[in-house]
Amino acid sequence: MVQPQDRPSGAPTTDSRVVSASEIARLAFCERQIRLDVLRGRRTSEHQLAARQRGDAAHRGFYEESRRLADRSAKRGKCFIATLALGECPQTQALRQFRDLYLRRNPWGRAFVGAYYHYSPIACDALAARPRLLMLTRWSLRLLATAAGVAVRVRLRKDSRHGA
Repeated sequence: MVQPQDRPSGAPTTDSRVVSASEIARLAFCERQIRLDVLRGRRTSEHQLAARQRGDAAHRGFYEESRRLADRSAKRGKCFIATLALGECPQTQALRQFRDLYLRRNPWGRAFVGAYYHYSPIACDALAARPRLLMLTRWSLRLLATAAGVAVRVRLRKDSRHGA
């Protein structure tokens, strides 16, 4: 039986009598890897090295592109509804950065942004004529902007550790 002190760090500890197959596989892999490293030394094949360099270059390129997009979105670009409801503020900038770092990066996000730009002027007219609805929209956008700001900071921090 595996005792709690024998578990790898980060392993679930809800029932010390149960060991998952993933935990067992992880332990076996680590033991084999350590044995190979001791016997043969730690080696990286040319293929692994080339793959790592390609991955590093791709991450650097993605990071630089993300930073440029985030910087550009802070300087220009309108979030119609957010600008109407919140004005020009850090929350509006967070929504723009989220748009650039997440939504514009995949087909579904681009479709959403396109639909948003198409229908936003109509929605802005309706919101401007209904102050209570605008107040509800403002409250909702503040929550959304807070989440978007966290997501942007996490992405930029993660990207800076991996590529910059």
